[in-house]
Amino acid sequence: MKAYDFSKRGKLTLYEYLYQCLKEDILEGKIAAGEKLPSKRELAGEYGISVKTVENAYAQLMTEGYLEAEEKRGYFAAKVEHMERHHTTAFSQEARYAEEKWFADFTSSNTVYDKFPFSQWSKVMRETLSYREKELLQTAPFQGVKELREEIAAYLYRNRGMQVAPDCILIGAGTEYLYGRLLELLPKDSVYAAEDPGYRKITRLYEGHGVPFRYVPVDGEGIRVDALLASDASVAHVSPGYHFPMGFVMPVGRRQALLAWAKEEPDRYIIEDDYDCELRYFGKPAPAIQSMDCNHRVIYLNTFSKTLTPSLRISYMVLPEKLMDRYVQKMNYYSNTVSSFEQYALAAFLEQGFFERHVNRMRKYYREYKNRIVQYIKETSLPVTEIGGKDAGTRLLVKVDTTLTDTQIKWAARAAGLKIECLSEFCYEKRPEYDSTIILNYADLNEDVLHEAIIRLAHIFA
Repeated sequence: MKAYDFSKRGKLTLYEYLYQCLKEDILEGKIAAGEKLPSKRELAGEYGISVKTVENAYAQLMTEGYLEAEEKRGYFAAKVEHMERHHTTAFSQEARYAEEKWFADFTSSNTVYDKFPFSQWSKVMRETLSYREKELLQTAPFQGVKELREEIAAYLYRNRGMQVAPDCILIGAGTEYLYGRLLELLPKDSVYAAEDPGYRKITRLYEGHGVPFRYVPVDGEGIRVDALLASDASVAHVSPGYHFPMGFVMPVGRRQALLAWAKEEPDRYIIEDDYDCELRYFGKPAPAIQSMDCNHRVIYLNTFSKTLTPSLRISYMVLPEKLMDRYVQKMNYYSNTVSSFEQYALAAFLEQGFFERHVNRMRKYYREYKNRIVQYIKETSLPVTEIGGKDAGTRLLVKVDTTLTDTQIKWAARAAGLKIECLSEFCYEKRPEYDSTIILNYADLNEDVLHEAIIRLAHIFA
C-alpha cells in the first residue's frame, strides 16, 4: 500500500481523504483483491491521525463493498472490477450551452423587466410569509391551491367572459408541462391539428410525445374549418385571441364554425391557446371561444409568463367537466409543479387588483412603444410595403419589397448582429405571400438599441 500525503487533502476531512485514497487504490488494483489492510491502530499511528478517523474511512468502504472484515483477522480488499479513472475536461457546461451574443435579438419573447411591479410583488410575498406559515409547509393540491384557482376563475369571468368552476382549473409550471398532461388525458387515438403557419413549439411537443398531427392552413380569419374537416384531426390547437405569428383575431363566424366542427363527433376538442391575449391596444380583447362553448369541447390554456415574468413559470388550463373528472380519476397522482409560496402570492396579487393594474400599465407602455417603433421604421430606407400586428402583442410583421430570399435576409441580418425570424419559417406549406416578411419581437429591447437595430436592418436592403 502506497504512502498518502495528507497535506494534499484540500478541503476534504481526514477520513474523507483516507477513504478516497484507499478506494482509488482498490479500484486501480494497487491494493489487490484479498490483500489485508493495516489495522486501525497501525494506520492511525503511521499517519498520526486518530483511530476514529481510520474507523470511519474503513466503515464507509465496507458499506460500499470495497472492504470486507473477518472477525479476529482484520480488513481485506474486496474483489471489484478495475475501473479507469474519469477525467473531466476543461470544457464547461456554460461553454457547451453558451448563447450567441447579438446586438439585438428580435426572436426573444421576454418581457420588459424594469416594468415588473416589484413593490407590489414584494408586499404580497411578505404577507404570504406572515399569514400562511402552515400552508406553505404543506403539499399543494394536485390541481393547485384553491385560492389561486378561485382568483383565476374570477379574473377569467371579468376579462374573458368565461364562467368556469375553480375545480376545473389546473395550475402547472409552464404551458409545456400542462400540454404534456393534456396529451396523456385525451383519447389515445386522437389526431391533432396544428395551425399553418403557427407556433412551432406545439408540433415539437406532438413529436416529442409521439402523437399524430396534421398541419391545417389558416387564412386571414384563422384555421380553415373546411381543411380541418378534410383532415382526420379530432383535436384542433388554435390561437384565436391573437394568432401567432400572424397577429389577427378570429372573428365570431369562424369561431362558431369551429365549435360546430367540434360538436359533430364525441371526442373532438378545441385547444384554445390564449397566450398574449391581454396585450390588446384598441378596445377590449374578444371573449374567449370557451365562453361560447355550450357543449364542453374547449380546453383553455393561458400563462402569466408574458404578462408578469417568464421566471414565474405559472400557467393554467381550464378543462371541460368531463375531462376534469377523467383527470381526477386517472392522473391525480401527478404532484403540482408550482411552489405553494408562489401560488399563494399570486392569488393575493390577483385578489388585491395588482395584476390587472399592471396589465393596464403594460398595455399603455407597449402601445406607445410600438407607435414609436413604427415611426422609426418609416423614417429609415427600409423598403416596407406593409406592417402587421400593430393592434396587439409585442411583435410586428414587416413586409419588405426585395429580391433577397428569406435565407439571404437572415444571413445578412446575422452579419449585422441582428437575430431575426421570417414568417416563412413558421410555415409547413410554403406560400409566396408569406415570403419577405420579417417578425420583430421587441418586448425586452432597449429603445436606443432597437432604433440602431432598425437602421442596421434597413442597410441590408440599401
